[in-house]
Amino acid sequence: MTSLPLRAALAVILSTAVLPALAQDEAGAPWSFGGEAVLASDYVWRGVSQTMEDPALQLEGYVEHESGFYVGAFASNVDFGDPDDGIDYELETYVGWAGALGDSTELDVFVSRIAYPGHNGADYDIDYTEAQAKLTFVETWYVGAAYSPDIFNLGGKGWYWYAGTALPLGDSGFTLGAQAGHYDLDDAVGDSYSDWQVSLDRDFGPINARLQYTDTTGYSELLAESAGDAGLADGRVALLLTWAF
Repeated sequence: MTSLPLRAALAVILSTAVLPALAQDEAGAPWSFGGEAVLASDYVWRGVSQTMEDPALQLEGYVEHESGFYVGAFASNVDFGDPDDGIDYELETYVGWAGALGDSTELDVFVSRIAYPGHNGADYDIDYTEAQAKLTFVETWYVGAAYSPDIFNLGGKGWYWYAGTALPLGDSGFTLGAQAGHYDLDDAVGDSYSDWQVSLDRDFGPINARLQYTDTTGYSELLAESAGDAGLADGRVALLLTWAF
């Protein structure tokens, strides 16, 4: 990834999150700003490497109102293995709402626009919109679903269903995570697959370190034609270092 696309992505994040938040904070309005910077040994999304198994630098920033509404942006370098696609980074902008549905349940709903600026024409235009809802129970268990009416700009819908947990391991400071998901791409691609993940993470001062293993089942050559090389969906270990602010 070149430094120019990364600067452009960061500029979008700053313009949509940091500057409005600072202005609202100065006026004493009930807004807050947050974000994180992540260094990952591999950018794995729904079981598939998005960087040809290479490292990724990721930046995110958001503004949240006390009512639960929020808006933000996320950027990461990507590499889909085609030197002609012109794609060096992913930029996601989103708007949503998160809040409690009782004493032990929380709901998070949001709509995202995932774009790949710099792509070389219509043949490489894989930008898409996705809506997602996630329910969290007693802070440790969650289920969710994501829907796109035109996933990867292929002309068909896509559904992703998932469930998982994040369990603190006593007083050790470690958290054990596990998640399983199913990606229904039958309408867009003609096939589907499942993925799963286990992870262990811990805070070390201001840095959270997370070691994860991901794998997929049923990832076919038919899927590889539209959703990424089958070899990138094999089992893999990744290390993520996150600084939240």
